[in-house]
Amino acid sequence: MVTRMGRQPRGDVPGGTYHVTTRTAGPVRLFQDDLDRADFCGRLARTIKRFRWTCHAFCLMPTHYHLLITVPANSLQVGMQRLNGQYAQNFNRQHGRSGHLHGDRYHAEPVLTDGHMLYAFRYTARNPLEANLCESPAEWLWSSYRGTVGLDGRFAFVDDTAIRDYFGGDTDEALRLIRAFVEGS
Repeated sequence: MVTRMGRQPRGDVPGGTYHVTTRTAGPVRLFQDDLDRADFCGRLARTIKRFRWTCHAFCLMPTHYHLLITVPANSLQVGMQRLNGQYAQNFNRQHGRSGHLHGDRYHAEPVLTDGHMLYAFRYTARNPLEANLCESPAEWLWSSYRGTVGLDGRFAFVDDTAIRDYFGGDTDEALRLIRAFVEGS
């Protein structure tokens, strides 16, 4: 008889900045429509507030999402469990399904240098472009990129101050430099 063991806990995760990704389990889409995306963003906003995270950037893709977040020590695991668990339960209820929505547990890559922060930001912003979902990162509505470059402000839970500061703050020139950095090839 084979006994299946549950996943081992990750243990304490130190505070810091992380590039976090979560993927679906199999062929199901993580977001079926804009209502799902809006529901996830609401849950993300509440998670950020509850666990005192700072969200520098995010992007929702059909089968996964990206977060660039700074978290206090020992809050990443419990926050991600809450975010993904509650979203999956609601998604299954809304779409008449059961079972796992997420594949493997989330992946969290520590961001240890300024260069890595900028790389993770650019990668996150360009993800829809690289997946041929749009012709420019500024066209993708379910990402924080549009807000970072001053095109809209619908995701109030995003604090892009650190990203903007790399380019000179909130000036028109800084926003132009961010766009050149992300949208250039």
